[in-house]
Amino acid sequence: MNVGKNGSKLILLVVWMPFMLACLYLEGLIQVPEPKMETNIDTVIEVLKGEDWIPLQSLASETYTEADYAKPGTLTYTVNVNAANDKPLYFNYGWCAKDEQILRQNFEHINVQVYFNKAELGSDVVHNLSYGSADGLVCLDFGVLLSEWPAGEYFLKAVVTFDEKINDGIADYEPGDYVFEYNVRVAE
Repeated sequence: MNVGKNGSKLILLVVWMPFMLACLYLEGLIQVPEPKMETNIDTVIEVLKGEDWIPLQSLASETYTEADYAKPGTLTYTVNVNAANDKPLYFNYGWCAKDEQILRQNFEHINVQVYFNKAELGSDVVHNLSYGSADGLVCLDFGVLLSEWPAGEYFLKAVVTFDEKINDGIADYEPGDYVFEYNVRVAE
C-alpha cells in the first residue's frame, strides 16, 4: 500500500497526537475542567449554616474508627458522585480542643495543606472557620466548598503534620503526617 507523502504525515499525526496531548496535560498546559471552588468566605459560611450541602467524607464508602484517626498514617476514601448533584460538597480537615488556649497552642505545632489533583490549594479557596462543637469543644476547620462538578475523576488530599506530640486537652497525639486521601469519581 502506497500512502504517499501526505498520507504518512497523517498517520504520524494520528499516532503522535494522543502522546503530545498527554504530555501537555502532564505539564499543566491543558486545563482539565474542575469543579467550582468558592472564594468568598461569607458565601461558604452562609452555605454551611444551611442544609443544602454535603460533607465529602459522608459520601465515602470507607469508615474508620477513632483509633485510626488518632495516629499518623494515611486514610483513603472512595467517593462516587452523580454530576447532577446540585448540592455543594465540603472537603475539610477540622481539629478540636478542650478550650481556646489549647487550640492555639496545638496550632503552633500543626500544619495543614489541602490539595486538589496534586496541586496545593491556597487561602483563596481553603477557608479557616472557627466554631464550637456540640460537646463543648473549640474547633478550627480548613475547608473547601466545591460545586458544579464536571464528570471525571479527581484526587483530593489533606496532609496534616504534627511537628511534635500534642494534647487537645483530652488525649495525646503523636508527631507525624496524618493524611486523608479522597478518590472522587463523578459520573454523568
